[in-house]
Formats: sequence, structure tokens, C-alpha cells
Amino acid sequence: MKSSILLIVVLTAMSLGCLAQSAQETGQASGCKPGNLSQSDAKTIEEMTSFLHDLKAAVARDDKQQVAGMARYPLAFSTAQDKVMIRSAQELVRKYDQIFTPQIKNLLAKQEAACISRVGAQGFTIGTGQIWFDKFPDGKVKLFTVTAVTYSNE
Repeated sequence: MKSSILLIVVLTAMSLGCLAQSAQETGQASGCKPGNLSQSDAKTIEEMTSFLHDLKAAVARDDKQQVAGMARYPLAFSTAQDKVMIRSAQELVRKYDQIFTPQIKNLLAKQEAACISRVGAQGFTIGTGQIWFDKFPDGKVKLFTVTAVTYSNE
């Protein structure tokens, strides 16, 4: 578990460096960080694109029930101060506003399929590691981690 957290921290730091460089090169201080989804097979691209579209739409509507149905439990939720495991859809609905802060909603709204990155066996992510999802053995793509930490240039 500690090695997974360390990996996420390292990847997040690396992503921030790439995002800052990309923003300087393009003159943009916001938007999405280009991902590597385009290197995946067509079926994976379609599944991840569809999941992101559905998640964005559900969060934009604050459809707590639909978002809860798109998650795999336990869902890891982290802030700068704490890490919590959300154990059920009912708990996600209760804590929805803590998890999907205005900053996370804003970041998610900016994301497109071109922003999705596969990070080895860890899954798919958008932003700089704030939202993680993957296809699980049951064949469904599910949200499994939300890190409610955003940076001023996101």
C-alpha cells in the first residue's frame, strides 16, 4: 500500500512538471494535460471515453446516485490532510460534496478523452492524479480513487 501511494505521489509530481511545461509551451494555464489513451486499442479508447463522458455529465448534474453507481467500493478518497475509504454507494452519496468539491468539478469539466492517461497497471487517470478509474474483471469501468487536491494551474 505504501509503495502504491509513493508511486502515485511520484507520478503526480512528474505530471505537474509536464503540465507546467505544456502550459508554458502552449500559453495556457488551464485545460487538460495531454494523455496517452490514443495509444490504446479501439475498444479501450471507446470504453474510457464513454466512462469519462458519463462521469462528467453525472457530476455536472450533481446526480449523486448515478456517480455512486459508477464507483467501485471501497473507493479511496484523499485530501491534503486525510485518506478515507468510502465503503458504499450510500456513504458516497452522503459525502458527495466533500469528494466532488467545486475544484474537482471544475477540473473534471475541463477533461476530454485526450486527457486520459494509462499509468501502467495502476489504471487510468485524469488531471494530475485526482480521478482514477479502470475496467474491472466484471467488465465494467469504475471510478476507484478521488484525490481532492488541485493546484492553481489546473
